[in-house]
Amino acid sequence: MKLFKRVITVAVIFLICLAAASAQSLTVASGAGYRALVDELGTLFFDETGIKIDKIYGNMGQVTNQAKISGIVDFVIGDSNFFSSAGLPLEKEYQIGNGKLVLAFSSGKGPASLEKLFSGEASRIAHPDPSHAIYGKAASEYLENTGIDQELKDRLIIVGTVPQVSAYLISGEIDMGFINMTDALAISDKIDGWINVPQEYYSPISIVAGRMAETGSDYEADMFGKFLLSEKAKETSVKHGF
Repeated sequence: MKLFKRVITVAVIFLICLAAASAQSLTVASGAGYRALVDELGTLFFDETGIKIDKIYGNMGQVTNQAKISGIVDFVIGDSNFFSSAGLPLEKEYQIGNGKLVLAFSSGKGPASLEKLFSGEASRIAHPDPSHAIYGKAASEYLENTGIDQELKDRLIIVGTVPQVSAYLISGEIDMGFINMTDALAISDKIDGWINVPQEYYSPISIVAGRMAETGSDYEADMFGKFLLSEKAKETSVKHGF
C-alpha cells in the first residue's frame, strides 16, 4: 500500500510538473520576412526565462487572420499600420524599428546599384504581393513614384512573400528582387548584395510586436513584453536591420 501511494504521489508530481512546463510557452505570429529576427529573439528569450516561443510565419494577411480567429496567438510582429487597418485587437505595441526596403541582386548580377533597375539591365525582377506583404506595397509605391512601373511591368514577377523573392534570388531565377533588409542580411552570403531604396519613395514602415488584447498566456506575455524593452532585444533588432 505504501509503495502504491508513493507511486501515485510521484505520478501526481510528474503531471503537475508537466502541466507547469507546458504552460511555459507563448505563440508569436510574424510576417515571414522577419523569421531571422523572431527566431533569434525566441532563442534569447528562452535562454533568459525558460519560456518557449511557438512561432507562426506567413504573409501579413495570413498572420492577421490567424491572430483574429485562432485564439492561440499572444503576439503578432509586423507593420503597425497594417494591424490597425485590419482591425486587429491589440492591447499594446512594442516598437521593433523601422522596416527598410532594399533591391537585392542575385549572384553574378552585381554590384548592386539602383541605376541598373533604371537602365533595364534586368529581365526578371520580383517583389512580394502588395495586397498581402508590406514590402510588396512599398516596392509598388517606389516603382509608381519613380515613374518606372509601366516600363518594368513586363519584367515584373509578383510572388507571395519576401522569403519567396529571396529564394528566387538565391536560385538565380530572377536578376533582382525587392525584399526587406532583414532578409537581405540573412542571405547576404548567397547574393551579390543590395542597395537601400530611398525611403522618401514609399510609406514609412513601423514594425511592432503587438500584444493581443485577449491572450491565454498572461504571465508569459508579460515576460516577453519586458524582454522586448531590454537592451538585448533592441540590439538584436538593430543587428537584423532595424
